[in-house]
Parts: sequence; structure tokens; C-alpha cells
Amino acid sequence: IAVPANSCGDGQAPTETESGASRSARRRRGGRRRDAREDANNGLNPKRWRERIVVLTEVLTGSGVRMRAPKDAEATPAKLSAEDVAKVFKTHVPDVDEFLYRQQEGEYSLKFIQWAYSGGLRAFQGTELHEHLTSLMRLIVHCAHEGQPIAVGHLRELAEAFMDCQAVQARTIERIGLLVRGVRLDFRGHLTRLVDEYKTMAVKALAIEQCTKLGGPDEYYDPPHYESRLLADIGEAVGLNEAASRQAEHDEH
Repeated sequence: IAVPANSCGDGQAPTETESGASRSARRRRGGRRRDAREDANNGLNPKRWRERIVVLTEVLTGSGVRMRAPKDAEATPAKLSAEDVAKVFKTHVPDVDEFLYRQQEGEYSLKFIQWAYSGGLRAFQGTELHEHLTSLMRLIVHCAHEGQPIAVGHLRELAEAFMDCQAVQARTIERIGLLVRGVRLDFRGHLTRLVDEYKTMAVKALAIEQCTKLGGPDEYYDPPHYESRLLADIGEAVGLNEAASRQAEHDEH
């Protein structure tokens, strides 16, 4: 059988008696040897990969890779009545009337939304964050009232946040408010935000895991407040979101 010499992975022509299975096995062996040689030439051997992963992990989990807190929002005066605020949410979140604060019977979250718009979050009154968060809340509602898609598209997420504690409400207001403000990121900023999202997921998972081990979740062993504790205690050391860490310092739960 005449077969070109370069038709096999190792450059050898098969014999007349060689089966198809044997030829396939020899190609796989040749391919693995070639891959190993290429990895060795490029310095991509397993040991080097492990070393790079360790270094990369140390960098990404350090304080050098951290979403920094933005400048405080400009003061935004309230210009809608409580009824107007309710109408904005009912228009874009039709079932908002049924939302309960922390699943407590009769405690409808819509009234807390109205209070947050008019007077801010009570947990942050008297802090440097109160005016900032209140202005962002009003900005979101005003833009949704005007029908701006960026605000309308996140209104349900904001309403659902008010079914949870004020720590969750504050983090949601901050994040959505920055989107509505049009705060833009450069390439490095987008990469940092990507890492930040994974750090945030890791902290949430750890908070749930620890509260469960302690017998929760319940009013005392509460994941959002445990998350605040982690943000306040290790936020700077491991590069957790600076704005969220700043808010967490005021969580007295």
C-alpha cells in the first residue's frame, strides 16, 4: 500500500498489516508527544502553570484589584409625591403591591420604597452616605418616571431589594444608581468589575454557608448582615467592593 510518509502523526508510513485502530492509536501518541514538545518550548508545563495560577490568585484577591467607590451623587431634591412614587413602581412592576418586607405578613415593601424616596434609608441617617444614597434613589425613580429604559429596566430589581434588609437595599440603590448616572469604565475598569462580581459571589456564598453552620438563616444569623461583617472586616485586605464596604461599616445588626 503506497501511503505518503507525512500522513501519520510521527512521520512513519504504516505497514501493510497495520489496522486502522493501530494507526489511530499511533496518531494519538504522536500528537501527545508533539503537544508536550510545544508546551516545553513555550514554557507552559504543568509546574509553570501552577506557579502562574498562584501568582494570579494572590494578585486578584489582594487590595490592588478593587472597585473603588465613585464620587458622591449630587443632591437630588424630591419632586414626586408618595402616590406618584407608588404609581411609577406599579406601572413597571405590576405585582409590587404584593411584595412583603422579609416575608412579614402585612408589612408591604412599597411603603418602605416611598419612605426611601422621600427621606432616605433610616439605617444610614446621620452618616456621610445618607444624602448620597437618597439622591441615587431619587434619581432612579425620576428617570423611571420619565420612561428612561436604563431605569425602567432595573426597577423590578430595586423593588425586590426592598423585600430584604436595608443593607441589601443600599447596595442595590448604589449599583443601579451608578448605571443610571452613566458612570463609565475603561478596559481596566471592566476587568476589575468582572473580578469584583466573582468576589461578591464568593462573599455571599460564604455568608450563607457560615450562617447555615450556625443554625440559621434567621433574624440573628442573617446572611446579608454577615456579608456586611465580612465586607467591613476584610474588604480592604482582599479588595472587596469599596462602596459596599463603606456601607457595611454602618450596619449595626
